[in-house]
Amino acid sequence: MPAKQHKRDVIISIQGCRFNPQDSHMVDIVTDGLMTKHPQGYTVSYREPLNRSGETTLLVEGGRVTMLTSGEQNAQMVFEEGRRHVSYYDTDDGPVTVGVTASRVAAEIGAEGGRIEVDYGVEVSGNFTEESFVAIDIRAASGAWPAVPDGITVYRDTYIN
Repeated sequence: MPAKQHKRDVIISIQGCRFNPQDSHMVDIVTDGLMTKHPQGYTVSYREPLNRSGETTLLVEGGRVTMLTSGEQNAQMVFEEGRRHVSYYDTDDGPVTVGVTASRVAAEIGAEGGRIEVDYGVEVSGNFTEESFVAIDIRAASGAWPAVPDGITVYRDTYIN
C-alpha cells in the first residue's frame, strides 16, 4: 500500500535577485500554493504569477531542490550545492541547454512550512549568463500569515539597472 500523502494549503513568499551586466533585477512574489509530504521529502506547487496557466513545483529532498516549471515554457533546474546540473529549457525560439551550479543550498521544511535559499550561477548553451539568489518562505495558510484568497498573487519586479 502506498504511503499516505499529507497535503497543506500554504502561502509562498519568493524573493529573488538576478545579477548580470545587462539586466539585473529583483523580484518579490507572494502567492498561494500546496505543500505535500512524500517519503522522499516535500513538494511545493504554485501557479506562475504572470501566467496563471503555468505551474511551478519544487521538490525538496534533503540538500537537493528540483524546480519543475510547466506551461507556456517548460523547464527543469536542479540545485545541489557544489554540483553542476544540465537540463533543457523551452523558449519561443526552441529549446536551449541550461547549466546550473549551486554554490549554496539551504532547505529546511517541516509540516508547518519552512525556507529554501539557493545561490546559483546559470550558463546558457555553455556561456555564463548570470548569478542568482532566491529565498522561498512557505507558511501554512491558516498559520501566522493571513490567508491569501485563491487566485490572488502579489508580484513586484524591480529592475536595478
